[in-house]
Amino acid sequence: MRRASPFKEYSGVKWIMAAAALIALLAVSPMFGIRYLPLHDYPFHLARVLILSQLDNPYFARFYEHGSFLLPNIGMDAVAVPLSSLLGAEQAARVFVALTLLTALFGCMVLHRAAHGRWSAFPLLAVLFLHNGIFRFGFFNYLFGMGLALAAAGWWMVLRPGLARFAVGFVCAVLLLWCHFEAFAVFATVVGGLEIGRAWEKLPRNGAASALSDLALAALPFLACLLLFWLVSPTADVASKGFEYTPGMMSKPVGGLFALSSGSSVLDVITVLAVLGVCGGLAFTGNLTFSRPLAFAVGAMVLAFFVVPANVMGALYADTRLAPALALLIIAALDIRAGAPMLVSRSVLGLAVLLGVVQAGVFHVQWRGYEAVIAPITQAIEKIEPGSTLFAATTELYPAMIPDTPQKLAAWDPPLKHVASFAVLGSPVFVPMTWADPTQQPLAVKPAYRGVYDFPGHPRKTYSSADLTTLFTQIEAGRPHWPELNHAYLLLVGNKALEPLPLPAGVSRAAEGERFVLLRLP
Repeated sequence: MRRASPFKEYSGVKWIMAAAALIALLAVSPMFGIRYLPLHDYPFHLARVLILSQLDNPYFARFYEHGSFLLPNIGMDAVAVPLSSLLGAEQAARVFVALTLLTALFGCMVLHRAAHGRWSAFPLLAVLFLHNGIFRFGFFNYLFGMGLALAAAGWWMVLRPGLARFAVGFVCAVLLLWCHFEAFAVFATVVGGLEIGRAWEKLPRNGAASALSDLALAALPFLACLLLFWLVSPTADVASKGFEYTPGMMSKPVGGLFALSSGSSVLDVITVLAVLGVCGGLAFTGNLTFSRPLAFAVGAMVLAFFVVPANVMGALYADTRLAPALALLIIAALDIRAGAPMLVSRSVLGLAVLLGVVQAGVFHVQWRGYEAVIAPITQAIEKIEPGSTLFAATTELYPAMIPDTPQKLAAWDPPLKHVASFAVLGSPVFVPMTWADPTQQPLAVKPAYRGVYDFPGHPRKTYSSADLTTLFTQIEAGRPHWPELNHAYLLLVGNKALEPLPLPAGVSRAAEGERFVLLRLP
């Protein structure tokens, strides 16, 4: 068979890289056309970044203090907080969210390059799974680390066993664990699958003892990283707590499908058709190949998906978070046959770019519609006086990973559970619903205000007038035991369901809109 000329190979790589850059720009473009990203956890992530970057503010300093940075969940804090001094907290947080998409795309490409020994248009199809359910939930630390984990696994693949591989593996494992514990787990799972595959191939000629020895050596950097975590991280104290499986045999596969969903039924249908069309067409024409080294890695990830509990150490959806990693791993394992006609590669490349254009267009329209809902709420709470305390309640359902009813689907249009955390964009306000768990975030509430922080937890569910009355009573009963709150407010989302509101004496309406009312407490 005649080989392609070096010029043609170089030209092909240039087109692939140009297409990758264009797809990356298309993927992140929707978030730079609006101010308030409609992603579930984004408000409190942004609030935490802003507070950490402004802890010298006397109002914030009254309520918060620095926590430990030796946590397996601080990818965003490690990047966005230093970046805030250059860009401001809002833009720094936005840049990090964009990076979660870019690391997934380019991490898949790097792993594919290591597995197949060449750059190819096929991993550009990762664009299908960048805007997924895990991204919509706002699990940015994990997604950022997941993309880096795929790239780190590609680096591992090209290294020979020895001291250099141990050092690279250990450094990558520590950095990934720092980003998010499950990103470390993705790296360990992929590498574990790779090494099991290598040991299996060597078993007939080298014997079981040699295979086990190789596996033990490969595991050393990961064991060393876990030991370091156990010795220095405050999270190690809760490492054995909070393991929970979701009941029901179909919860994992159904949850996995929703974890891959873009949130748009049109895009999800396009994704299914694109996957079936491309893979089916390439397989039918004999132009689809699968990386043998990654076969065991894919198997290991599938096993992990079904074995990992739903909740681990306070982290929700630990199992379904693996679905995007599994999808990208499968894309990295597949490729266009090396001798396939050039038209095949160009068609896949063109399709990937076209899918990126369609996605960007859909999200621009969808997110601008969500902005119209979020902006009035945020503009109202941004006017709260500095040093105030803002409680939150809702009559709406919390967004769920499996939105299997019309009411649950409506909770995503847009997700407003954490919208109260946006209040810090206007002034230094204490929002007890902004997460500051010292075992998960490098931000802690000062002991004097811990009771206020612990009181509501999540935004209080107020599905009836009696629920709202109870909340008012509990706030009033707690205030003698709390420090002086100065001005206090309650943001009620979905207030129309309870109108006319049973407002106690002294409670007044400070602002209201179609989906909310802001109440001033006495």
